[in-house]
Amino acid sequence: MKKILVAAGTSQNKMNGVAGTIKSMCEARGVAVEVVAENLYEVDLDQVAPDLIVLMGVNQFQTEIPTVSGVPFLTKMGMDQAIDDIIKRLQS
Repeated sequence: MKKILVAAGTSQNKMNGVAGTIKSMCEARGVAVEVVAENLYEVDLDQVAPDLIVLMGVNQFQTEIPTVSGVPFLTKMGMDQAIDDIIKRLQS
């Protein structure tokens, strides 16, 4: 099972909401994922060990882990395309 990190400096409620939406949308497309929501400024990438990062803000990471914007999940615009991109990156 692939692991997705939702990282943001915003409220925990927003991060949890986005994490839940991503998990539900991936599972609806037949892709099982574990989704973890963590504070962008406090997360330890080595400990979480995600396969993909969904950022809800400016990229603060120096990493080779694939990263996508989480803004579509906040604005509710372009979520289908964002999930397609997430799934594509997880499968490559």
